[in-house]
Amino acid sequence: MIRTHEIRLTELDAVRLERALMELLKRADGEPQGAAELESVLDAAAIVPSASIDPDVVTMNSTVVLESRPSGERTTLTLVYPKDVDPSQSRVSVMSPVGRALLGARVGDVLRVLVPGHGQRELSVVDLTYQPEANGRFDL
Repeated sequence: MIRTHEIRLTELDAVRLERALMELLKRADGEPQGAAELESVLDAAAIVPSASIDPDVVTMNSTVVLESRPSGERTTLTLVYPKDVDPSQSRVSVMSPVGRALLGARVGDVLRVLVPGHGQRELSVVDLTYQPEANGRFDL
């Protein structure tokens, strides 16, 4: 993953993600796929008040437009907690490789992601069409 900045998470997202991880670990036989990687992202992230997160940062429940390189194919995804995943609605889990890469990304970032079944993918964050905090939604 190519990042030129530290990952920033809102206080609320950090607390909810820690809670979601704990729930998954309690219920799972062994460690759920992506749990250790997500924990690493959380440990490395700078935690900021929800009201002061920059409007171009991908937070939980944000909707983004990704452009696959070099094809230029565009996809719109919403980053969600594991319990809210719905592929038919393009709602991708933060536990997935693409979801983990999106967390804390900014518009303009290029993400290199190993996608199961698709190999290494290079995705550019071209637009953030919805961020809850920028819309005054601190309850999502």
